[in-house]
Amino acid sequence: MKSIRKPFTTIDLLRHGATNTSGLLSAHADEALSKQGFADLKNATEHGNWDVIITSPMQRCHAFAKWLAVQNNCLVEVEKQIKEMDFGRWTGMPIAEIWQNEPEQLKQLWQQPDDFTAPDGESIQDFRKRVLKAMTNIMQKHENKVILIVTHTGVIRAILANALDISMKSALKFSIEYASLSRIHCYPDKEYSLQLHGLYGNDHTHL
Repeated sequence: MKSIRKPFTTIDLLRHGATNTSGLLSAHADEALSKQGFADLKNATEHGNWDVIITSPMQRCHAFAKWLAVQNNCLVEVEKQIKEMDFGRWTGMPIAEIWQNEPEQLKQLWQQPDDFTAPDGESIQDFRKRVLKAMTNIMQKHENKVILIVTHTGVIRAILANALDISMKSALKFSIEYASLSRIHCYPDKEYSLQLHGLYGNDHTHL
């Protein structure tokens, strides 16, 4: 007897491209993509076909997502809850400067992320909660569709950690390059499967 495949929601997670200022832990909301960053995103999405594009409101995501939606004649939605973690006074600071001045706090981010709270900013726990709440709403609204989410490294890690039932510390082991793409399927029973991870450049031809 031929098996019947259950319907599922396809979620493509695309990290924004490189920005004009390099070496930052987390850029300000209005930090723009570099020319190369925009070109890399165009290359990454050349062969994609999505029903809807969901984007972070931050400029490095939003500007490209709007452009791509026009090119693909599809819906685009801005979701403020998938913006990058609020790193407080570290926002806009070079990683090298933070490492020099506050090495112990920065070490905690990498070694004990579940206990980390950014200086004058957001905790990892609160960050994960808002991202996962947003994802629940997105999947309910766009069930069984093919969704592209244009967002940030931390958001992608939080989504993958939840999908694969792993800790944020384990999720830090994933390499998430600029303009790289990961794909997960979400099934009716709320189980997930990781289909692709870290696609970059010409790797996207089979999307």
